[in-house]
Amino acid sequence: MLNQTIANHMKISHLITIGSLVLTTACEPRDTVSGAPAKPWENALKEIRAQQQTAKQQAPKPSPVTKPASPINSMVGINATNQGYAMLSPWNKNELQYSYGFGIYIGDGTFLTTANIVYSNSFLELTLANGSQTVSGVVTAFDPEANLALIRLKNEQKDADFLKDLVPVKIGDAPKLGDEVKLWQFNDDGLPIITDGRLLATESGCPFTMCEPFVLYNVKSSVTALRGGGSNPIMVGDTLIGISTSIQPTNQKVLSLTTPLIKTFLKQAQAGKYVGFPTDGAEVTPLTDPVFRKYLGLPETGGGLYVANLPETSSFYQAGVRKGDVIEAINDQVIDSRGLIKDANLGPVSANFLFRDTAVPGETITLKIKRKNAQGISEAHTIKAKLNRDSVDKDIINQNPFISEPTYRIYGGLVFMPITQAFLNDLGAMAKSNLPNTIRRTLNDKEKLKKEGVTEPVVLLTALPTPATLGYTQMTLSVVKKINGVNIRNLAHLNELLDKPGTEDIQTIEITEAPYTLYMSKKAAAQADFFIQMRAIPKLRRD
Repeated sequence: MLNQTIANHMKISHLITIGSLVLTTACEPRDTVSGAPAKPWENALKEIRAQQQTAKQQAPKPSPVTKPASPINSMVGINATNQGYAMLSPWNKNELQYSYGFGIYIGDGTFLTTANIVYSNSFLELTLANGSQTVSGVVTAFDPEANLALIRLKNEQKDADFLKDLVPVKIGDAPKLGDEVKLWQFNDDGLPIITDGRLLATESGCPFTMCEPFVLYNVKSSVTALRGGGSNPIMVGDTLIGISTSIQPTNQKVLSLTTPLIKTFLKQAQAGKYVGFPTDGAEVTPLTDPVFRKYLGLPETGGGLYVANLPETSSFYQAGVRKGDVIEAINDQVIDSRGLIKDANLGPVSANFLFRDTAVPGETITLKIKRKNAQGISEAHTIKAKLNRDSVDKDIINQNPFISEPTYRIYGGLVFMPITQAFLNDLGAMAKSNLPNTIRRTLNDKEKLKKEGVTEPVVLLTALPTPATLGYTQMTLSVVKKINGVNIRNLAHLNELLDKPGTEDIQTIEITEAPYTLYMSKKAAAQADFFIQMRAIPKLRRD
């Protein structure tokens, strides 16, 4: 009986196992057996699954939530401490100057601002609009002529969080006269301030330092300037079309850098090697006087620019333009009698716009000129000119208005230094723009001096009171011509001649102003230098 009972239980367990396998198999979907017709529900299931897979692949990925560009999302405050050298006492630095402005974030860790904010900075910091974070910055591109500069974080890895919530702005298309614009800024509480404006006109000018002029936007706006009134973004929609360089609230006038100028600056700066904008140095005169036109052999009415003068380093001169020529067209754009061309967006603008604001060195332009022949008849010529900066770079006067470390030499109490634009700026400020005649003559004779081998005119700035300079301390500023009978080429040459060993104790120094010839004992000069260095000026020369 026991054996029979066990056998019966084994049969029941076997049947349950078989039944479980059948149920499990029946619940699993099966592929259609080859050669067997597919059941309707199997086809429907396949179609549903295929549709779900396709929908999953085609479904758009959720885009990250982005903030719009705005004054508090796309701008930072800039605080700079600027300290340059005192060019009339080049061993000293000027007092600290503080400047404030805005930086516009244009992406890739780069901020765009105006050069007048950071012109000679010894300290530079960027602050978020809400004041939550301040970091150190460094200038990576700088153009005082165009009044533009680029800034990056000084410690990019350490301060990377500073950039994470900033929204970059794009450079927009050039606006047209009459377009409505917005001026962006934020106040000390971090609140955005947006002011309406309208592009009324253009004018030519130098946005910061003395230079060949650029075209500037003239925007009418009731904006109240914050942080100095420069470097305010000027926007159309959410795109940048200009940056303010000056704000005149009483006249409701804002002067702004133009879109083409900004784009041309960025094109060079972001390429990694910034050269600057082309310069020509030609002096031109409009041709509105019919009598003068007749003298030039031109019709009494018409356009063009008369070339009154141009240096031999000028790209126009190198291409074949000469004094007395009349430039009638540039790149087939006709120049009117006021020296203006017709721009599609801006209307009449200075002809400089074609070879200054919108060009880079190395580009070639086409000039159509008229030149008076021996018979007094004006003949037409076409000239190809390759643009460059030779009129600045090859000038015997260093045109950089911000020299980081000016060169000089003190010898026995006589102070020598080269004539540079930075020196002229300080001298002009002291003399209220009334430069001494000796300096004016030197500037007028630059081409002549260059042919004589001068690469850097040197002045005798002053004579410090020492035993070696007795009788010379009342001298006026003079240009140095010769040392011991040898014509001076530059400051390095002057140093070489003063340091040259010889048996003679007396050095002869010839200058352009009375007493015209100075005599300096080497021994007396050495003694004077020692006492000056110990008591007043530790460094007697900077080569």
